[in-house]
Amino acid sequence: MHLAADQASPVVSAPSHPLASPTAAVGRGRTVAVLSAAGNALAALAAVAALVWGYFAAATPVAVTVDGAEAVVYTHQATVGDLLQELEVPLAPEDRVWPPLDASLARGTDGRAFTVQVQRAQPLMVDGDGQRRLLRTHAATLGEALAEAGISLGPADEVTLEGRPAGGDTSLPPLTVDRNPSPLPGVKPAYPWQSALPRPLTVQLRRAVPVTVHNGGPPLTLWSTATTVGEALAHEGMLLYVGDRVQPGLGTPLTAGLHVYIERAKPVTVRTQDGSLRTRTLADTVADLLVEQGIVLAGLDRVEPALDTRLTDHMAIRITRVEHRYEVEEDVTRYTTVWLPDADMELDSSRLEIEGVNGITRHRYLVVLEDGRPITRTLQDTWLAQEPITRTFRYGTKIVVRELETPDGPITYWRKVRMFVTSYSPANSGVSPDRPWYGRTRLGIPIRRGLVAVDPAVIPLRTQLYVPGYGFAMAADTGSGVRGRWVDLAFTDAEYVPWARCVDVYLIGPPPPSYMITYRLPSYPNVRCMRR
Repeated sequence: MHLAADQASPVVSAPSHPLASPTAAVGRGRTVAVLSAAGNALAALAAVAALVWGYFAAATPVAVTVDGAEAVVYTHQATVGDLLQELEVPLAPEDRVWPPLDASLARGTDGRAFTVQVQRAQPLMVDGDGQRRLLRTHAATLGEALAEAGISLGPADEVTLEGRPAGGDTSLPPLTVDRNPSPLPGVKPAYPWQSALPRPLTVQLRRAVPVTVHNGGPPLTLWSTATTVGEALAHEGMLLYVGDRVQPGLGTPLTAGLHVYIERAKPVTVRTQDGSLRTRTLADTVADLLVEQGIVLAGLDRVEPALDTRLTDHMAIRITRVEHRYEVEEDVTRYTTVWLPDADMELDSSRLEIEGVNGITRHRYLVVLEDGRPITRTLQDTWLAQEPITRTFRYGTKIVVRELETPDGPITYWRKVRMFVTSYSPANSGVSPDRPWYGRTRLGIPIRRGLVAVDPAVIPLRTQLYVPGYGFAMAADTGSGVRGRWVDLAFTDAEYVPWARCVDVYLIGPPPPSYMITYRLPSYPNVRCMRR
């Protein structure tokens, strides 16, 4: 208003001071208006600050501790319960709060904050007796916690805490919490307990059931938490062998009051030629055991003890494999060879008339073997399976006189013999010079050319010979080494010529009487040049 009256007054003269001008007057008015608005804002802010200060000055400070996490808060709530509800502290009936929820909040006379303590109960998730239950407890041990819920433990019941075996005296751990992150990333919760939620501990409860085991002695009642008969027996350390019979079967579910019957197999040993078999069996007799093991007996096999013997523990059974085997042996009788003269065949020729066959005599023996070893060998029969057949040759006795032109003139001979021819002289005759017959033949003739030594069984002494390359000679000497178709030519020491070859020797002159003729000449000596 004052500014408006100043503006209405007319001013004509020029001002002596800048503020005295009209423009200066307008600027001064605006400055006053700004300062006035700022003052009003400050006044309002001061009023608000006074109100806030008054509000907090009237609030009650409270030290709140939840599961050991502490914070100081200021509240206008009247009771402990209202404060905890305001602080969003979830409570279960089993949680402990001091002072009680209906207690009034009051400022301490000594200036200290009011104290509120909350100890939440430990949650337990119990899985057992066919149901799942959530328990909350302040008990020190697992047994006390279960007892609070009316759950009793038997001496054989199995309990696990957090997956580990536990018992009634197992101490419960301190309250376990799960950290709950703030819903706003990067913003911490206002109070520490808002990020710590109690986590339930898992408890598994398996009830033991009574089972009666009949194991050959007095019945045994045991309590077991196993799920099957086999597991229950294994937990009790009952050893089962192959062959033992369990009724009901090992996989049968375990139920209260179940009766289990164990029939123990007997340990036995079966010995055969192949080795020993140690086994257990429920068979009653030896025969039943062999059938069970698939052991087949032949008709002569021997079993000790007898097949109808009842089995006992640690019995040894011996099976002897008995076998009858027939063996046939042959005795060979060599055939004989005969030579028969044939007047129609020329001398020194021969032919096979009948081929020889060996005779065979067979012997049959019964051999009894036990486990592959021969025990007895009995002759059962002997028979001639094949008669021997004599081998028959024919040799010629017919003498044919022939003529032959030789370098020494024509000869007439009655026999030509392929012979091994050697030579000798007095010096190499093998006779010592001091011997009275040194240098003489068997007939006493001095050793010289024209005489030969022969085997008298082949060529009679004094027989006239013609030896190609040597000439005419007479069989006048013998020698210890001259045997068979062998002729040793005589020379004087001065004329000696060595010989060692095969030659066709001709027997000349008229043939001697038949009793002096050797019709079958021997085949020795076995010299290569004789084989033609």
